[in-house]
Amino acid sequence: MTGIGAIRAFLSDRRGSVAIEFAAIALPLMLLLGGSIEISRYVWTRLALQDAASTGARCLGLRLAPCFTGESMDRGGTVGFVKEQAKQWAIGIQDETITPEASAACHSAADFAKIAIRHQFTSVLAVLPETWIEVEACFPVLASE
Repeated sequence: MTGIGAIRAFLSDRRGSVAIEFAAIALPLMLLLGGSIEISRYVWTRLALQDAASTGARCLGLRLAPCFTGESMDRGGTVGFVKEQAKQWAIGIQDETITPEASAACHSAADFAKIAIRHQFTSVLAVLPETWIEVEACFPVLASE
């Protein structure tokens, strides 16, 4: 076999080309898959926190137990209630990240119950930074008779 024939044989050989093509697209494919999963986790966590805040604000606004004891807000009961609501979504939140207010202004309107949650979202992908998710919910306070 001459030198030119050997070069032609090498260039026309297709064995192993699929492995090389897969190696070229594997990293972008894995990054796309990982990014999709992390975006889904972020949206899930935000939705869970918003639901927990809304349910907690409703509990405060209607003055229901465990959020209220007698005529006053039970901060521990409210925080525990909000944590339990988030736990049903498989989201764990810390006590200090929940801020309940029995009487607050929401969007320039007075006399609302308000729950604010500030939760640190940590990605399982090391290249993505930690970020904070902040949600709040308001519910009109039940009028006293």
